Amino acid sequence: MVTLEKIKSRLASLTNRHRELDNNIEKMYNEGYSDNEIHGLKKQKLQLKDEITSLQQQLESDNG
Repeated sequence: MVTLEKIKSRLASLTNRHRELDNNIEKMYNEGYSDNEIHGLKKQKLQLKDEITSLQQQLESDNG
């Protein structure tokens, strides 16, 4: 069974990585990279967001 602390730790890690990707994507746009060049990072960011949402829902169901 996954503990509450492990979920919170994973959530914090994913949130940090999501923020890093967001910053990298913004930097790349500002440097003139095309959408095609940024596509992979945007896909990773979306996958992280999906996992973050799932973990947040787990936390809410455990608390509710």
